[in-house]
Amino acid sequence: MDAVLQYDRELFFALNHGMHHPLLNPVMWFITSLGLGWVQVLLVLTATLWQQWRRRSGFSAWRYTFLPALLAFVGSGVSAQALKRALPRPRPSNLPEAIVAPDERIFHNSFPSGHTATAFALAFWVFMLTRRTRYRWWGYAALLLAGLVGLSRIYRGVHYPSDVLAGALMGVLWGAAAYLILNAPRAPAPPAPESPPDSASVAPRD
Repeated sequence: MDAVLQYDRELFFALNHGMHHPLLNPVMWFITSLGLGWVQVLLVLTATLWQQWRRRSGFSAWRYTFLPALLAFVGSGVSAQALKRALPRPRPSNLPEAIVAPDERIFHNSFPSGHTATAFALAFWVFMLTRRTRYRWWGYAALLLAGLVGLSRIYRGVHYPSDVLAGALMGVLWGAAAYLILNAPRAPAPPAPESPPDSASVAPRD
């Protein structure tokens, strides 16, 4: 376990120091902001209203867009916070060598990354929803963006790579669960068995 933690720390410094550049600071600030809860809820509300306007679908946009996205977001967020409290791991921002963004004043509850968990939950739900349609590139773009959100948490000095990986896996599970529970098409009902022919209808006629 010590070797794993040491490798995790070394990988953190390789990314946190190796990627650091003044021009990337505002970019990573914007990307990490996409992992904020209120930003994600606003994006989900916007997507729901757009679907409702585009399809004139009434309540169905809320049933098939808002509710599953909300389940993925809330489930992953609550799970991440519960695990944080069960495993109170100090953040890498406590390390004197870490490069920490000035506005990131967080020093405890590192595992897992909540930003990454909710980002991947919504992204994987979008991926599952669009993977067999002509809009499947939305799913790939969402997963890429979620990955960048996780990377930004390392870049800004507040999460180890293992925090991000655990958050991503948690998010994928909740995204899949939201899709399977609220979006997956139901299997068609089996055909009703044919009733046996009426004896009177098959009896020979005189």
